[in-house]
Amino acid sequence: MTAIRRYASSEEAPVGLGAHIEGPASGAASGPGAGQQPSSGTRQTHSRRRPFLSRLLAAGEAIDAGDRERARALVEGILRAEPDTGDASERISGVFGRALLARLDGDRSGDGNLYLRSAGPRDMLAAFQLLVHATPLIRFGYLSANAAIVEAFQGEDEVHVIDIGVGGGTQWPFLLHRLASRPGGPPRVRLTGIDLPCRGPDPEQRLRWAGAFIGGWAERLNVPFEFHGVASSVERVDWARIAARSAAPIAVNAAFALHHVPDASVHPTANRDTILTRIRALSPRVLTLVEPDVEHNALQFLPRLSEAIGHYYAVFQALEALLPPHIAARETIEQVFFGQEVMNVVVGEGGARVERHERRGAWQRRLRMNGFEPLRVSPHEPLVRGGLRLNQGFDVRADEPAILLMRNGVSIVAASAWRPRQVPPPSRFISGLFRRAG
Repeated sequence: MTAIRRYASSEEAPVGLGAHIEGPASGAASGPGAGQQPSSGTRQTHSRRRPFLSRLLAAGEAIDAGDRERARALVEGILRAEPDTGDASERISGVFGRALLARLDGDRSGDGNLYLRSAGPRDMLAAFQLLVHATPLIRFGYLSANAAIVEAFQGEDEVHVIDIGVGGGTQWPFLLHRLASRPGGPPRVRLTGIDLPCRGPDPEQRLRWAGAFIGGWAERLNVPFEFHGVASSVERVDWARIAARSAAPIAVNAAFALHHVPDASVHPTANRDTILTRIRALSPRVLTLVEPDVEHNALQFLPRLSEAIGHYYAVFQALEALLPPHIAARETIEQVFFGQEVMNVVVGEGGARVERHERRGAWQRRLRMNGFEPLRVSPHEPLVRGGLRLNQGFDVRADEPAILLMRNGVSIVAASAWRPRQVPPPSRFISGLFRRAG
């Protein structure tokens, strides 16, 4: 779901406010994730329930064992048998089959030619809008994070939100609407949007478009607003400089973004633990985290493949239930947005693998290790549930310190809120010891 944020170019087609309002009417590594394995019996469960999953896993095993002849026969058989216009199992088989073929052919970059046809910017935008309007996969994260931000800034006259991976800015009309209806009037909102530079002569172009898009909504909703864009990878951000621009209390938002930062097993210094430490130094009022609830970081190839098949099959089943069957936008969502992620998870190794999701338990251990403590999110469950059209097996469930988007009992996305750990004052006994020692 990370690629989706990047493709939401706001300048091409503004989104209607009705689509952005919360409410009942609105549409071998180290670190915390090391050694985490799929639930026991994953392979057997796949085999009993879905034969196509067994075929994919058998092909993966042959690749891992170096049996290239058998692996190629299995992969080519999968691709012949599974049309991209079939049901969820057939379409997901095509996506994984092409990724396995790329790995078999030695393309370890994760950038193999996955797609049946190219998709232009307008196709990307149309697909993104369909995903936002017709499914809860993106809006769940928006609503969950915004609920925590609103709670953290109750009564404040000014707020400073730092958004890691701002994309087209589509999260923020939700927040502006909430703030516009606040008793006593909205606060002044300063938004710092961080995103990768655009290729070409104008690296900040996409950030300007995002700022104009969000600023247009702020003007319509009468919310005092200021936008500042930072065209940089998150690893190279000057956090102190960002914080110095405003004396307002800070919220840091990381929705589908931090898993792109490697862990210490890949990069010893520019890693997600370092980033969390730098964010903690800002003393933010709240850090909101939204991530797919799946492990693609510390696992070796075969267990990672099994995890990926289970996760993306659940996503494809949801898309099959919620979206019209034979439209170009759905194909773009599946074959480009999620297909690109699958390709990188299956093929990419080392620094080439940027889709390094972690399950919520690993993120929670990582955040605690880096000096954060969780904020309660269960009070937000009714608001988030009310802002989504939950059907087709979807549900929202609080599992402190996370709130989960579930489908048929499987957690797909997890959202949580954190703050720097509050160090308790020393006890009288300890203080007395120090006084006597002095």
